[in-house]
Amino acid sequence: MDTRKRLDVKHLVEETIALLDRAGKKETLERIADPEGPFTDGEHYVFALDLDGNLLAHPFSKQLVGHNLADLRDSEGRDFIKNLVARAKSRGSGFVDYKWPVPDSKKEFHKTLFFERVDGMVLCSGFYSSEWSPMEAIYRCFLPFGPC
Repeated sequence: MDTRKRLDVKHLVEETIALLDRAGKKETLERIADPEGPFTDGEHYVFALDLDGNLLAHPFSKQLVGHNLADLRDSEGRDFIKNLVARAKSRGSGFVDYKWPVPDSKKEFHKTLFFERVDGMVLCSGFYSSEWSPMEAIYRCFLPFGPC
């Protein structure tokens, strides 16, 4: 179930929140946007959305900053940004799953994203995995906002 990867992305978001507490929103968003900054760690990175689905900061997709991504769908038709924002508003934090192409490739993989709502934003970090196990896929179908 990729437990280590889940802990890694959760920790990266927690580190971002710690900077937000110390330095404020403006500096935190600037650091998130820096591809060489502290919130880019190998294949993991943090990005920030507002509670309407507008992209506030991203280290690699700067062309999308300021755009509303709420209607973005994965290849299976899931409104994963809408679901992410809805869950952030109702639960505060958690994980969402969707299918997404690996950068510089057309090949899609399952992506798991950890998110946490803080200071009017949703901070996110995720990882790719080749596939969900059959039991995990069944379990996910019964979760609220699950992929099924």
